Amino acid sequence: MCNIHANVCTIARTFELETEHAMDTGRSIGCVVLDHFRAHLELARRPELADRPGLIVDRSGSRPLIADSLPPASPVKAGMTLERALALEPEAMVLEADEPHYRREFEQILGALAEVSDRVEGAERDGGLGVAYIGLDGLDRMHGGEGPLHEALLTAIPAACGPRVGVGPNLFTAFVAARTRRAPGLSLVEGDQARFLAPHPIGLLPLPPDLLEELGMLGLHRLGDVAAQEPEALLDRFGREGRRAWELASGIDERPLRPRAPAERVSETISLPSRANSLELLRLAVDTLVARVFAQPGMQGRYAGTAMLTCHPEDAPDWTKAFHFRRPVGDWRRAAAIIKARLETEHPRAPVEAMTITLAGLSGASGAQLSLFPDQRADREQRLLEAERGLQARFGGKQALHRLVEAAPWHPAPELRTLQVPIDPAARSGMRPVTAPASVEVREDPGERPSAVRIGGQWRAVSRIENRWSFDLWWRPAPIQRSYYRVSAEDGRRLTLYRDGEDQQWYRQSA
Repeated sequence: MCNIHANVCTIARTFELETEHAMDTGRSIGCVVLDHFRAHLELARRPELADRPGLIVDRSGSRPLIADSLPPASPVKAGMTLERALALEPEAMVLEADEPHYRREFEQILGALAEVSDRVEGAERDGGLGVAYIGLDGLDRMHGGEGPLHEALLTAIPAACGPRVGVGPNLFTAFVAARTRRAPGLSLVEGDQARFLAPHPIGLLPLPPDLLEELGMLGLHRLGDVAAQEPEALLDRFGREGRRAWELASGIDERPLRPRAPAERVSETISLPSRANSLELLRLAVDTLVARVFAQPGMQGRYAGTAMLTCHPEDAPDWTKAFHFRRPVGDWRRAAAIIKARLETEHPRAPVEAMTITLAGLSGASGAQLSLFPDQRADREQRLLEAERGLQARFGGKQALHRLVEAAPWHPAPELRTLQVPIDPAARSGMRPVTAPASVEVREDPGERPSAVRIGGQWRAVSRIENRWSFDLWWRPAPIQRSYYRVSAEDGRRLTLYRDGEDQQWYRQSA
């Protein structure tokens, strides 16, 4: 959990409890609304932004749109274009939306609510991230009464998120009670729902914007205005959505709570070589990760319906893509091919430090047809795997066999051209450069060229510089600048040294 969870304080006793008295319908639904949820999470990570306007921008679509705004940026609304938002708040700081982080944190909150009730729904239908419904009927006895139940509901949510909770006999009434609270806390609606709903704006109705606009043009600005109409008239003019608007405004909502099913997932993460961001390397990482996740004991004989690819760049939000397979996939090669095909057109631009693959929608069977012909490639790989595990048994579990794969043969940095990957997909080690550089002590002459190098604890003079070259990848997000020297030492050794222009240190490049 992020810091926002680490600093949770008990809030139930300090929150005001508002109650609308009424009859008991036998059904009790709680609704949690976390306004500016993304903004609260960003402030938890960067407290220094508390006094500045900020715009959280989602660039996943064709146009950058505002996903949320930090509290000082009050004129800005979610869904605005970045251009319009900056016109309203020209001094605002622009933050890239980190949707995977926001979803993970919201999942943590849903998990905490599941400790109170086994009926929890992450409400994509009524506001998406930051809105949840909880079934509460029948739980007061378990918690020692209605008051302790409501207290347990409030304390399950981080205080820093400013939770607003509504409790009512149906989804819409609970949602309006939560959404219209002026301060964090809990509002309880138990009575004449139409009377409670009447003064609130029609914008709370879960209806298309064009329909809400038409209702406003007819002078129906409050829920009470809609409830006062003849339902048949609204049905004739707007169809079923018109009838639905009247029912909700009148406190009639028969929509069932849709508790989320516990999602079974399997995932693997791998670290990538530093400063590497070639497409070939990303493809290789996908192959390695997908093979590894399908090799898990829990995936034997099973199929995946979806996959989530998450790249963790350097100094940038996570880059995530979801894949929904048309038919469940039980072969890692097929799953990897689908993911790599998407990478051809969509891939992260910043250097990637690590990559994660998560499979979900798991099942035990598929309609895939078996081949009549043997898979010679799979048979060869199986024999290699058996040989590798035999060697591991002899050498105490250490990986013995690796596959050499060209990741970026054109790259001027030798360690990024070829990588070694374990043959065994269950191996925990990641991809490693074949020619990894090592730090070395070097004495320089007045021209900053190597004059002596420390080898085996002894200084060896450089007798001759045989070759020299350099490159400067200044345009990369993580620039690489090096000056190479192919030298002969006084003892006859030939070495390749380079001076890194970024950290000003010397390194020995292995052959």
